Amino acid sequence: MTPADHDDPGPGADGPGANGPGANGPGANGPGANGPGRARVWRRRLVLAVVWTAAVASLAAVVTAAVLAAQLGGLADTQGLDPIGLMFPLAGAFLISRRPRLLIPWLMWATGVVWSAYSLLFALTGWMYFHAPGPLLPYVAWPAIWLWLLPVPAFTGIMPLLFPDGRLPSRRWRPVLYGNLVLMAGHSLLLGLSPDPSFELGVPVGNPFGVAALGRVPEVVESWIGPPMILLCLLGVVSLGFRYRAATPEVRRQIIWYFYAMVIFVGYWIASAGNQDTFIIAVRVFLAAGIPIAIIAAVLRHQLYGIRLILNRTLVYGTLAVGAGLTYSALIWTSNSLADGYGAAAGLASAMVTGAAFHPVRLRLQRSVDRLFNVERDPYRAADLLSRTVQGAGDPAGALAEAISVVRTSLVARGVGVEVPGEPALSFVDGELGARPRSVELTWHGEPVGRLRIAGARPGREPLDVMAKHLAELAHAVRLSTDLRDSHERISATRDEERRRLGRELHDGLGPTLTSVTMTLDEARRRLERDPESVEELLVRVREEMTSTLMSVRELVDGLRPPVLDELGLAGALRAFGQAPGPRVEVTVPPAADGSEGLPAGSDGVLEGLPAAVETAAYRIVQEALTNVRRHAQATSALVTLRREAGELRVSVADDGTGLPGEPSPGVGLTSMRERAAEIGGTCAIGPRAGGGTEVTAVLPLTPQA
Repeated sequence: MTPADHDDPGPGADGPGANGPGANGPGANGPGANGPGRARVWRRRLVLAVVWTAAVASLAAVVTAAVLAAQLGGLADTQGLDPIGLMFPLAGAFLISRRPRLLIPWLMWATGVVWSAYSLLFALTGWMYFHAPGPLLPYVAWPAIWLWLLPVPAFTGIMPLLFPDGRLPSRRWRPVLYGNLVLMAGHSLLLGLSPDPSFELGVPVGNPFGVAALGRVPEVVESWIGPPMILLCLLGVVSLGFRYRAATPEVRRQIIWYFYAMVIFVGYWIASAGNQDTFIIAVRVFLAAGIPIAIIAAVLRHQLYGIRLILNRTLVYGTLAVGAGLTYSALIWTSNSLADGYGAAAGLASAMVTGAAFHPVRLRLQRSVDRLFNVERDPYRAADLLSRTVQGAGDPAGALAEAISVVRTSLVARGVGVEVPGEPALSFVDGELGARPRSVELTWHGEPVGRLRIAGARPGREPLDVMAKHLAELAHAVRLSTDLRDSHERISATRDEERRRLGRELHDGLGPTLTSVTMTLDEARRRLERDPESVEELLVRVREEMTSTLMSVRELVDGLRPPVLDELGLAGALRAFGQAPGPRVEVTVPPAADGSEGLPAGSDGVLEGLPAAVETAAYRIVQEALTNVRRHAQATSALVTLRREAGELRVSVADDGTGLPGEPSPGVGLTSMRERAAEIGGTCAIGPRAGGGTEVTAVLPLTPQA
């Protein structure tokens, strides 16, 4: 299924050369400038004219066949108003008008047209035999011998294999498709060459193309054709079951009606196989009517092929047109009957009454049709339905997917989608958006969080604003949950990488050094008795190796938790770091929010008892922020504030530099600060500082103390 079959501008519309040299040159707007496009439009119109003409002709053929059959008594008592000839051509023509590139509508249309032709020729053969025999009778009868073999396997065996997208469920079903094609071609050829087709026609009519050498072979084969046809049909239904089991919930809803109709039809066909009773055959024909009805039901109730909008408007305005015409005609007749001689005034009064009733009737009719299609046009009721729907979702992504489905149903749209920017960009789509959907920006507290795309609907501003507000909240939640999951994954990967680094350092550095020290001490012990003077050299080597080992261990520990935190505390360590060349750095520690520390303002004692993980995260975040100030901010001073509040430590680094660029891109440093905060359940944000410059703010939760 293509995204937008009826909106496709055609190959080359935006391709190479569309805007190339000569696109606007001489003759660009002259005669024939739009020749290819215009030719495609006329070809499509011609095709649709042929399709609808054949559909209407099929309807006339079925009615004519029923009239002729009624004059023949028992000879053609099963050739009534056949539902396949009545429903398939019209339903197929309607779907072709909306989705001309799909195979199933063409298969429906061709099946109905051929079956209607067969019904007419079969009934006409019997009627001509009794009422107008002549030299044309054998030639009229000849297609009626074999033509039924084209539509019957098509709708009983091939259509279940291809429904609803026109493709097989998998390659392993190709033999079933080939079996139906061989049956159609082989047996129709055999019947077409039968020397005596009376067993098929019911009347003794010769075959002008019969082959005498075949004898009674076609009749014998015909008597055994039922079992292979039933088997192929059964396999087609089984393939539909496999497709249903592997399909998404939306596709399951689309095919379930057709699946049940085929199961009932095939089950009855198997149970009544070989029975030629008139009532049994009539019931079989009646059950066959369930197949086109099931497809039409799928189109109406579950948006199959995305034409609910067309059907909704067709029902509303078609009914209005018919009702207004009948009402106006009735009023004119009544007025002329009661007030003869006042024709002009009666016509004017009738028109005014019809016009006055039009709007309220349209509203009532629209509400009734909307209930039929499960459409909610009131934006606030739709918003309430949207809220109740997403409450049962398991995660933000699932809630957004459910919300898009509700919005599409409420707007009677062909397709609705939401794009959430970021890394990675996320896209949620329900239905078909086509090539040129309407786009609406989604904002959350003034911040763009995504875009809403709608195809096949033109909602008003109020319902669109209400829907967009709810979708913006869900898009923001999806982005946050995705970023949080990605951050957790990066944190986990960083932790694993740090563990591997420590393992390598201990294995490759500390391990060999300690082994060397052990071996040197063993050698010194052995030399102590026979050459005491050489032992001193070995001990000096051991001391040097141990000193180097201590330095390596100190570097490892410093990478995990800076020792300066244990020596000077968090505030002191940051003051020491701020003494490096560059902008002047001031570190302040306001008193605790609840005053429980009982210390004067500016006392570092407020920070006593902080968890080690919080101290390390705060130190690293401030360290990275001050590094950025020195490298990029062109600032003269920076203020570091460490404020302890109830259950959290609030850290801020503000500078008086040039501030952030117009479109800041998150680099490694900013990402590192956010991940440091997220690792212990906190947050870190960067933004402009009041008065100029930049401010980094981190909120780090404190773990409960014993």
